[in-house]
Amino acid sequence: MKTKLLKLIISLFFLITFLLTFLVLFDLTKYDSSYINRNSLTFSINNLNSHYTKKIFKNYISFYDYIKNKILNKNSQVEGKSLREGLPKTKIIFGEQNGFISGKKISDIEKNFSDWPRSHGGFSSMRFSSLDIINKTNINKLEIAWTFNSKDGKKGMQANPVVYDGLVYFPTPGNHIICLDGETGKEIWRYKAKKGYNVAKRGLLVWNDKKNKIIKLFFTNDDQLISLNAKTGLPINSFGNNGIIKIGSSPIPPVIIENQLIVATFRPSVEIYDVFSGKLYWKYFLREKEENMLKAIDFTGGNPWGGMSADIQNSIVYLTTGNPKPNFVGNKRPGKNLFANSIVAIDIKNKKKLWHFQETCHDIWNHDIPSTPILTTININNKRVDVVVGVTKLGNTLILERYTGKPIFDYKMKLAPSSKIPGEKTCDYQPSLTLPEPFAKSVFKKDDISDLTDKSRDYISSIVEKSNYGFFQPHEISKDTIQYGENGGAQWSGASIDPYNNIMYVTANNIPFLVGVRSYENRKIIKYIDKKAVPLRDLDGYPGSKPPWGTISAINLNNGKIIWQKPLGYYEKLKSKGIITGTENFGGATATSGGLVFVAGTLDKLIRAFDSETGEELWSHKLPYIGSAPPTSYKINDEQYIVIPSSGGTTLKVFYGDLVELGDAVVAFKIKN
Repeated sequence: MKTKLLKLIISLFFLITFLLTFLVLFDLTKYDSSYINRNSLTFSINNLNSHYTKKIFKNYISFYDYIKNKILNKNSQVEGKSLREGLPKTKIIFGEQNGFISGKKISDIEKNFSDWPRSHGGFSSMRFSSLDIINKTNINKLEIAWTFNSKDGKKGMQANPVVYDGLVYFPTPGNHIICLDGETGKEIWRYKAKKGYNVAKRGLLVWNDKKNKIIKLFFTNDDQLISLNAKTGLPINSFGNNGIIKIGSSPIPPVIIENQLIVATFRPSVEIYDVFSGKLYWKYFLREKEENMLKAIDFTGGNPWGGMSADIQNSIVYLTTGNPKPNFVGNKRPGKNLFANSIVAIDIKNKKKLWHFQETCHDIWNHDIPSTPILTTININNKRVDVVVGVTKLGNTLILERYTGKPIFDYKMKLAPSSKIPGEKTCDYQPSLTLPEPFAKSVFKKDDISDLTDKSRDYISSIVEKSNYGFFQPHEISKDTIQYGENGGAQWSGASIDPYNNIMYVTANNIPFLVGVRSYENRKIIKYIDKKAVPLRDLDGYPGSKPPWGTISAINLNNGKIIWQKPLGYYEKLKSKGIITGTENFGGATATSGGLVFVAGTLDKLIRAFDSETGEELWSHKLPYIGSAPPTSYKINDEQYIVIPSSGGTTLKVFYGDLVELGDAVVAFKIKN
């Protein structure tokens, strides 16, 4: 009897083991034949859906780590400095100064006159208006034309509004899409998105469907792409299922090339659909090509959340990608982690990756490229050159030839420190650009310690003495790392480019953060996880570095030189003492042909206009809440308007608490008659 019972128990054990193994393998496996650059059948931890399967797989990984670390004694060693002995201190990718394909003529450059059909201005994302009705001679007469409150909640609105045929479109805190009369601010219609709360989080697209003689509005809502009649707000029934198609999750607006609707998603992928029906054509997987379909080691993150632009004439899309996860621990994701932290060009016509350019290799500092790539044309050696421009958290301006991905200026890199975490291997070299001139601080130094007061200097100095800092300083368990870049230099709002004068205007932050890695023991195995990043602040709550803490800069793209740089924003208490420091900001600039640069996003709630040539502040106006997205410019009845979401900003709220009030306003300005 006992023998039979034992056999039964053993049989049940093997049956349960088989079923669990089958369930794990089933959840790890995914079939999708729409990708053109990966196997239809994939076996990856990123395919996991079940909470239980994830738990089982984590236990398996823990056991695997135990075998490696305790029995085989692998991946338990700290990377040695000797591996880099003898390597050159610097490495240069020489800039491409000749042999260019002829650039576009000025007359061919995308312009923004009365309309602003896509967030950041158009498919080139230059966020520049050729309107000059509002200019330096009459800016002192700029006043509020109308203010709209959505009255559906209070949460940051991060989308640059779009305008078409006199109508203004934007998302609200309550997950609505709103259409307003651009002249009066009167509500025309509103559409309630059913999923989540991130409808059109980073923008929208208005498109004139000339075939069906209808104006359409496209935007994402988590893992949905939605199409509405832009005049009525009603879904386009012929598109997907009642105006909705299922996509990979995405916060950014799509682009359209020859009736192909293109969206970048968190799969991560570029996905191409029929613009009329919503039918899927194909997908491109934004990872290195898999050589083995049973490849289970993959990294999460590296998603194209910053933005996407399109060269319509040549059928090429350009996108920027985020950092791999975890932010600060990289020992489970060896290698360069392509195509994270990169600008990537995808040839839509030929269905292939044209090129990629990675800024930070094997990122363990959260240095994603958060902003939309910008397409413009500059002058090099008396030749017009088509380029893509990316501004980054490191304060770098990446200017790449549009069709080859080669840098225009010498791309300098320095030998980086080796890792201090067992099993981690950092990349040998990291960027150290001198041209274009960096517009923000990227390396914390002792000289950066705040000296607003003696107490502040002494307090910050005591923290610095206990921390690591310096050029791409790797993390250490026993110490914090002080670095810039967590909330700056450039952020998601990116830059504005004047294509006629080849000048870029970019806002930035210089806020030091304490970041790092902590360890804990799980079943006698040492685990490493991210520590929460916190701002380095003095005893009065101000950033622990010398100001400016927020800036706006003008950069000549033809030679890479900074023309001017000014502090952006102020703290009232410090201003009363004559100290203008700039503040952390997430608004973004918009330049116009009127010789003006409009910008908000600062803690003081002001929207400002700067002289585009000199950087002199010419005008300002207090908003009901902090400006939370870049301004948009448009024209109705020979009057120019500047419109901006004013909702406080969720990121600033996290770090500044009561200094930031969340709201629901959109404010438009025009010249007083």
